[in-house]
Amino acid sequence: MAQRPLDLRELVGVQRKSPAAALAVHLAGQPRVRKGHGSDGHRGFSGAKSIFRCKSVAASIVFRGTPGDQSMTSISKRALLRGAAVALAGLVGGTAAWAQEKVKVGAYASVSDAPLYIAMDKGYFKEQGLDVEIVKIDSGAVLTTLLSTGDLDASGGSPGAGVYNAVRQGVDFKIVADKGSTLPGHGYFAFVVRSDLADKIKTAADLRGRTIGVTGYKRGASSEVTIGKLLASQGLKESDVQLVNMSFGDIVAALGTKKIEVGVLIEPLVTQAEAKGIAKLWKRADTVYPNQQYGALMYGPGIIKRPEAADKFMVAYLKGARFYNDALSGKVPRDDLVQILTRHTSVKDPELYKKMAFPGIHPDGKLNTAGMAEDVKWWTANGRMKEEVKLSDIVDASYAERAKKTLDASR
Repeated sequence: MAQRPLDLRELVGVQRKSPAAALAVHLAGQPRVRKGHGSDGHRGFSGAKSIFRCKSVAASIVFRGTPGDQSMTSISKRALLRGAAVALAGLVGGTAAWAQEKVKVGAYASVSDAPLYIAMDKGYFKEQGLDVEIVKIDSGAVLTTLLSTGDLDASGGSPGAGVYNAVRQGVDFKIVADKGSTLPGHGYFAFVVRSDLADKIKTAADLRGRTIGVTGYKRGASSEVTIGKLLASQGLKESDVQLVNMSFGDIVAALGTKKIEVGVLIEPLVTQAEAKGIAKLWKRADTVYPNQQYGALMYGPGIIKRPEAADKFMVAYLKGARFYNDALSGKVPRDDLVQILTRHTSVKDPELYKKMAFPGIHPDGKLNTAGMAEDVKWWTANGRMKEEVKLSDIVDASYAERAKKTLDASR
């Protein structure tokens, strides 16, 4: 398509106010540069062609006109050149924005997804040249499928037996960073007892014969291992208690109707159940199984095949994780974090954040691989997995290690 020549007389009113605005008006009427491969090999707009076109347009603005034309004599050619330079810089900057790589990531809208939402709201992904779309997922059962098919490039999830079984069956993805663990002081999973039994259940030995509600029982959930460790501390086995699989919401309801006696809940349900008088906090998970890996960030082949994008994503993610920890420790305003979480997660009441325990998220994304190996052994011994898997086949800490070096160097 041919470039439309500019008649300065058409724009004289705009030009007198701003030569750069005049150029912008003209550029708006020009055909767009065709989409193609840039010099870096990535899909995007050709930077060289954009610059060449902009230079030629600037020249046509400055030098088009006829001798004696009053609109031309009223505008300094030098000013127009300055305006052209400003617009050129904007166009070149726009080219970089057009070339942003798209990344689709799954999240549960939970508090442990905080680094993702922080990186989005604070512009950390954009700083890395990434156009990130966060997609809400409701079930861990579909997570491995969405990653393996490329419908998601990355996602948060629980490194439970189902994930390890999928890897054993050939599903291709990697666990790459922490996204929720029971670091000391971060027992966001907890055991609660029915309010009327708070004086009767003091130790794990008192659980014998009790009915316990747990999410993901017999399905390889991380909380199964937590319960197993708690029972073993007093010489008990699963067969010594009655474990019932139910959702978190159903656990709260069952405590209220006295259908169960003990429940394993996640925040903010722990705090809410106490506030309603339904249950009493008994033991937080960080006191039963410190540093257990409840959540993790996972990469699918869609981003693994783009190593530069994978590294950039991790830099932004860890920057979000560090902001999260800084907010909890008071280094930055905690309210900034709460505003982001109330905007994006299922916990909408700002007051709850003043009372509840927060997930532990390592500022460097470090995974508790020793604990993960213990979990695999437990699931295998208790029939949730047919055989153990090598963590080296599924865990790749190199992304977080490189991102840490990048962030540390920029301090």
